[in-house]
Amino acid sequence: MRKVLTILMFLVCFVGQSQDWMTNLEIAERLALFQNKLLLVVWENAFYQKTPAILYNEQGKEVLIEDSYNSPVIDSLVWAHFVPVVLSEDAYPDLYAKIKDRSYDYIQKFNDDSMKIMDVNGNILNKMDEDVYLTNLSKFIGKYALDVSLIKNEYINYRQEKNFYSAFYLAAKYMDFAFFLKEDIRPEVTDLSLIYLEEALEFLNGIPDEEDKKVMLERIELLEIQSSLLTNKPKKVLRQLNRIDTTELDKANEKLLAFLYFSAYRMLNDEDNASQWRSKMSMLDLKKIMQLINHTDN
Repeated sequence: MRKVLTILMFLVCFVGQSQDWMTNLEIAERLALFQNKLLLVVWENAFYQKTPAILYNEQGKEVLIEDSYNSPVIDSLVWAHFVPVVLSEDAYPDLYAKIKDRSYDYIQKFNDDSMKIMDVNGNILNKMDEDVYLTNLSKFIGKYALDVSLIKNEYINYRQEKNFYSAFYLAAKYMDFAFFLKEDIRPEVTDLSLIYLEEALEFLNGIPDEEDKKVMLERIELLEIQSSLLTNKPKKVLRQLNRIDTTELDKANEKLLAFLYFSAYRMLNDEDNASQWRSKMSMLDLKKIMQLINHTDN
């Protein structure tokens, strides 16, 4: 561990003096973990093309940068908010093999020439761009420059050992994080969470105790329902909850069930039904739902 920290400290000092993008994804992921940043990634062939971008100047006017990947100004901006990486085209087969079963949109984003925001495990956060060849970098940074320190422990646990619990708790932490984000990025963080939740489901058979397996399967179902809450679909949440046989629900999952009911009713301004669940809410629960409501345009 001390050796890793020494390497990372060296990297921090090094990148502070150099504006070159990194070319080793694994080392870049470690640096991003250390700095609580996301990665900004682009394919090698795209990087060496003359790709334009837009920036706002001090007066708030748009300025066209004709060669964005060969601009000291953009390099400085990128390094301030992300760990930038140029992906070798030779790495494509191995990287594609890891995501080949993902959705069509995810694979399209993986394949295109646009900038990709990845977490420290190499999963893409941002969705398809309307124009992959003319990015407004000021807006892009404003949206995706996230401090992910809240997720650091879950990142570390997942990277140390991939199993049901590390994948599940990382998925759950991403959802907790999403409650405190603005509406424009919340769905993308939620989708990223669902990648890890699906992975946890694949690991579920590794849990030897059948009762524990049942409890965790229920919790996965509830977190999947919570994803609808985070994407501003409270009516869908209620429909999904009403299909659950609560008499069979394990007691360990009752708190999450109550939170979902309360939150959905609060988002619908149904105070009568919400009040029936309020006594089961913690201060953190109330803070999460108020953050969600305050950052959602109805």
